[in-house]
Amino acid sequence: MSSSPAVAGRKFRLVALATVSLLWCAIGRCLWLMRHPVASGFERPAAWSTVGLVVALGALLSGLVWLVLRQMDRVGRVAEARVALQSLIADHASEAMMLTDRAQRILSVNAAFETITGYPAREVIGNTPTRLSAGHHGLAGHRTVWDHVAEHGYWEGELWDRRKDGTLYPRQMRISAICENGTEVSHYVAVFNDISESKAQAQRLEYLARHDPLTNLPNRLALDAQLAKVIDGSVPGIDRLALLVIDLDNFKTINDSLGHAAGDRLLGELSRRLAVQMGPAQRLFRLGGDEFVVFVEQLDGEEALIELSSRLIRITGEPLEIDGHVLHVTPSIGISLYPEDGRDAQALIRNADTAMYYAKANGRANYKFFTEPMNAAATKRLHLESELWRALAENQLVLHYQPQIDLLAGKVVGVEALVRWRHPQRGLIGPAEFIPVAEECGLILPLGHWVLLTACRQVKAWLDQGIDMGEMAVNISAHQFRQPEFVQSVRRILAETGLPASRLELEITESTIMHGVDEAIATLGELRGMGIRLAIDDFGTGYSSLAYLRRFPLDRLKIDRSFLADVDTDRDAASLLTSIVLLGRSLGLQLVAEGVERFAQAEFLRTLECERVQGYHFYQPVSAEEVVGFGGFGLFAAAAA
Repeated sequence: MSSSPAVAGRKFRLVALATVSLLWCAIGRCLWLMRHPVASGFERPAAWSTVGLVVALGALLSGLVWLVLRQMDRVGRVAEARVALQSLIADHASEAMMLTDRAQRILSVNAAFETITGYPAREVIGNTPTRLSAGHHGLAGHRTVWDHVAEHGYWEGELWDRRKDGTLYPRQMRISAICENGTEVSHYVAVFNDISESKAQAQRLEYLARHDPLTNLPNRLALDAQLAKVIDGSVPGIDRLALLVIDLDNFKTINDSLGHAAGDRLLGELSRRLAVQMGPAQRLFRLGGDEFVVFVEQLDGEEALIELSSRLIRITGEPLEIDGHVLHVTPSIGISLYPEDGRDAQALIRNADTAMYYAKANGRANYKFFTEPMNAAATKRLHLESELWRALAENQLVLHYQPQIDLLAGKVVGVEALVRWRHPQRGLIGPAEFIPVAEECGLILPLGHWVLLTACRQVKAWLDQGIDMGEMAVNISAHQFRQPEFVQSVRRILAETGLPASRLELEITESTIMHGVDEAIATLGELRGMGIRLAIDDFGTGYSSLAYLRRFPLDRLKIDRSFLADVDTDRDAASLLTSIVLLGRSLGLQLVAEGVERFAQAEFLRTLECERVQGYHFYQPVSAEEVVGFGGFGLFAAAAA
């Protein structure tokens, strides 16, 4: 450190001591002259009093000098202690410190400097800091740093330097200029830290943020960054890119049946299989769940994508053994192209995702290139989903009722509740258009609850008015039926509405009860125990076996309308329908034929003695007010009931 104040103090002491010495020499000479005036050739002073005054002044001046010097010694000791303390602090600081003169020659360093750089103080003092430079930043970078110091009096930032052993390391440094007189720079002090560990930690965190921990593949964040980087450097019309979104078919079934641990192992193995198939310009990402993405950064043509997609479908479909189970999974792949299908990352991902859903809808285990009609359909579906949520909140949904006829007795013996959407602009919308959307977006649960509650309230209101429309049949979705609280929900609705359980019939599709047979049997048993009637809807379209059908506690089979289409013109169709009716009877179940639209169909069913029918040949679904007036059927006095 600079010691100019100390040097100045020592000079002052020497001058003060010399001045006092000269003063007493002068006083001594004066006294000698007074005692030997003849020898000296001078006359004796006029009075000794004058001499005494001079001596007194000399003594006073000496005393003052002594006091000043004593105070200076005290201040000097304090300053030396402070400097020693500062040196001690600097040597114990974790940051390296380096002091240079205005020519950037190193004057002193602390212990942390020696530890971080590996250089002892004796080897660097007198040298310039350029000896420590790694050369990463070049002459221009060096000039930039010192230009900033010259302009602002400091510079702070990150530099790479070289240790004595030759290893490179990053350091965070601050260089400050020191001005002795407030204007002219006399020294520079640099304070820096080795940030190797913090940078390594930051890199680890960055890696974790951009990679999936299960498969170690880059994730959605990394995909967005890579897409943005490549697209920014691409020229539309010259560079072509492709994005493949891969979704595993029926992966949820594996997760639900074997557990998430098995599902994770399956995903890990599949990610390794897919990664092996990647070429030099192809990168594999995992978006999450069972969805992967392949980014093709250099597209040679659609034929290459077709070959890649076919290879991925084949390699994914090969058997996998997980926990003793041999599993088969297939992928559905959607493909979008740059710049045709989008010129930014979000558009490419969205359109590839849309194409993937089309691949699923078209049989799964295949691939689809994105087309603009897909986008229009997806936009329409999204708009419909938004409107559907609003419809439920604003009571735009209504129930219509279609009578069920006892074909032999010729009277109404029940009604089926069918939901409709009274759209404020489009009018009445049938369930085929919005129920699939409700199932996909999660609205089917509140919608199904509303349908069941409204239907029960309606039939109870009819009974209170003395109108007997028989049983109320309500369709139950697979999502509803599989809810753990479904039975309790039905029980609460019956209690809330006061409807006798025997007046309610729940219709469940064949495929629904075949998914988790034991659980389905337990749920059906609880409902049957409450007195509720149960029917299989759309019978014949699923894959139920006779062995399972005998175990289900059912009351009716509803024959799907597809079996009635050609019974009056096709002998094979007539034979098939006859077999279904006989099967139902052998199981002790009543039969309901839906979709009867022609007289010939009704007559054929009459010859088979099918108990119940419904369809447009008899009645169309209508409002609650209209259905009670159809032909006067079901109008009974309360007393007669």
